[in-house]
Amino acid sequence: MKRTAQRIAVLATIVAAPVALGVSIGSASADAAPWHVGPVYRAETTGEGAQYFCSKAQALEQSSQSIVLVPCTRDGDVWYRVVVNPYNWGFSI
Repeated sequence: MKRTAQRIAVLATIVAAPVALGVSIGSASADAAPWHVGPVYRAETTGEGAQYFCSKAQALEQSSQSIVLVPCTRDGDVWYRVVVNPYNWGFSI
C-alpha cells in the first residue's frame, strides 16, 4: 500500500507542473503559439470553420480519454484548447 501511495505522489508531481503551465499559459496568453510540454499541449485553429474544427478535435480528444483543461476558446481570430494526453509523454516545445 505504501509503494502505491509513493507512485501516485511521484506521478502527481510529474503531472502537476505541466498542468499548471497549461492552464496558465493556455488561458492567460493571447499571443501564445501552440506548444507541447510532456502530456500537456495547446492546440490552435484559425481560418474559416475554425470553431467547427476545434470542437471536432476536442470531441475526438475526449473520446480518446484525453483530459481537456481549457475547452475550445476564442481569442481574437484563433480558437485554442489545452489538453492533457496521458498516453503521449513526449517533450517538445
